[in-house]
Amino acid sequence: MPDVARSASGRTVDSWEMLYRTAGEGEPLSGYYHRNYRVGLPPALAESLSLAAGTPVKVRAPIPDAVQFNLRIWPEGELLGAIAGRVDGSPRVLVHRPGFTVYSFAQGEPLSRLTGRDRPAGRRYAESMERLFRQTAAVPPGLLPPRPEGWPADGDCAGFLRTLVDFTDSEVRGRCSPAHRELFTALGVSGDALARLRDRADGLGERPFALLHTDAHAGNLIVAEDGGLSLIDWELALFGDPVYEIASHLARMRYPRRGQRQAAIRAWRAAVAASCPGALAGHRAALRIYLDFERLLSVHIDVIRLTMALVLCPEPAVLAATAAGIRTVLEAARGPLGLRRVPGTEHIAPACAVWLRAVRSGARLAGTEPGRRAA
Repeated sequence: MPDVARSASGRTVDSWEMLYRTAGEGEPLSGYYHRNYRVGLPPALAESLSLAAGTPVKVRAPIPDAVQFNLRIWPEGELLGAIAGRVDGSPRVLVHRPGFTVYSFAQGEPLSRLTGRDRPAGRRYAESMERLFRQTAAVPPGLLPPRPEGWPADGDCAGFLRTLVDFTDSEVRGRCSPAHRELFTALGVSGDALARLRDRADGLGERPFALLHTDAHAGNLIVAEDGGLSLIDWELALFGDPVYEIASHLARMRYPRRGQRQAAIRAWRAAVAASCPGALAGHRAALRIYLDFERLLSVHIDVIRLTMALVLCPEPAVLAATAAGIRTVLEAARGPLGLRRVPGTEHIAPACAVWLRAVRSGARLAGTEPGRRAA
């Protein structure tokens, strides 16, 4: 069936455009870079796709000038087309239009919403993670979209880390507002920490590159009724050192117990041993370096995001919670930051209050320069 319909005035309109216009009536989903909605397919569009009417889909529209905290090298739709059928549960692009894309909706519940017995754990969870790691790393590089000009050559792990650090330095720290720069200084967060980490790149060695999801946190892991896992939201995928995949996973999952953390590492090791020979060479030392990068990245992103919430709700309780959250990320990054002593909330809260007064007096917020995707 054609993807068109007639409006009440008799004008021919794009049926997908009509779906997009009404998406706001659907269930809103979280997202930093996109507005996402879960909606049911109307009968005509469902029939055109050989699906049942009401089948849930995700309508995804980019947020103009969203602050780019993470490196992105591919349009998500192009990547999903390349990996279709190769990674369990990866979304399918149903239609792409200027300004929005419609994806198939992963059936199940995000891991982040599940607790207790509903949350997969133990061997079943580890096996599911091993399968996702293995399938992702096994995607043939030749199937992937072209990498940006100047992207590190396959195996150049030092170049890969420098690319990550340089993006963070120029696009996250470098583009933040003067008020945020002053706040970072007050917290003891200097640009020297990123420079020191960059200098450690030569200690990474060489490993064959692979496709990396880089954002496998509990909100992007979907648990099916049978307990199996699928992985959504591929917009931050990269082509690089496989060790960064497990580092980013550990950093975002924040497993509360050491045993869970070790189980995830074992699952990743088994996965890359099977799908990416050579990826385990020197991985232990490399993992420590990438985890330090993730801690520094978290400091820069979380300080900005936590304080920006104060603009919307500058209440004392929110200020206290913001200070506590910032102290947590500073404590985690104490080593790579080179902090002899992490400032307490009694120091952080007043510094945040100074930042808030600066913003209210007219200082620019972070990211008022348009964000851009890596070229």
